[in-house]
Amino acid sequence: MKTAHLSYWINEREQMRRRKERVDADYTYGYSDDFYMGTVRYCNVHREDDKVTRWMRQNWSTKDSPVWWFVLGRMLNYIPTLDRIRPYTSLPVLRDVLKDIRSTGEKVFTSAYTISTCGKRMDKIDYVVRVCEAVASVDWITWHPRENRVVTLAEFHLGLTQIDGLGSFLAAQVVADLKNTPGHPLQTAPDHATWCAPGPGSLRGLQAFYGRPVTPRTFVKDIRECYAATMPLVQEHVKPIDMQDFQNCLCEFSKYDRVSRGVGHARNKYTPR
Repeated sequence: MKTAHLSYWINEREQMRRRKERVDADYTYGYSDDFYMGTVRYCNVHREDDKVTRWMRQNWSTKDSPVWWFVLGRMLNYIPTLDRIRPYTSLPVLRDVLKDIRSTGEKVFTSAYTISTCGKRMDKIDYVVRVCEAVASVDWITWHPRENRVVTLAEFHLGLTQIDGLGSFLAAQVVADLKNTPGHPLQTAPDHATWCAPGPGSLRGLQAFYGRPVTPRTFVKDIRECYAATMPLVQEHVKPIDMQDFQNCLCEFSKYDRVSRGVGHARNKYTPR
């Protein structure tokens, strides 16, 4: 098991974030002396520290925002677009505004996620709006805590994935947004710190960690054992890591493992500003 390697990535990546905030770039490669850390673009240890998430937390959504608004935010996931469409709350109007932005040659969607039409022959913007309309048609109040029953992240995620066009990965991103929104009912979900859904990146990270195949069927057991083995080596400067953040760390660790072993290359290089 690559326990030391994974914990090193977590400790160093968090130190790099802190160095950047201090404008402390007196290192060989930007914010690190490790070539493979300092020259590759990685997400942060904690998703809430990522640029788009910070912006969305401050400018995009609140506990009272409809679920489809969170979905739209993540399907676009591009700050300039989100900033342009903030004043509009009607999906038909939003469709027109997004198409107007695209007609000028401006970028509309993020390059971090792959948003497709899932094989349907239709305009991508029309598709995104259709998914949001489907989400808007659900009475999500029934998914909120009522009487003695508390909804779990796992249940809410399952509900989202019943929407045509919302796969497990994107639904999990929305769940993370909801659970970390101050005052939202999912903030107190009993599995707030322990739930995550398997994704291609975290499966690759677990395979790198164990040096053997990991499947969705063994995912829960494998990630829990990996978490238990790794956390004792995580240093005090790193805030507590919940399972969704840990899953994200595994995804980023898989990149580090590949490039540091010389068996792959990083798609996104990093150059400090």
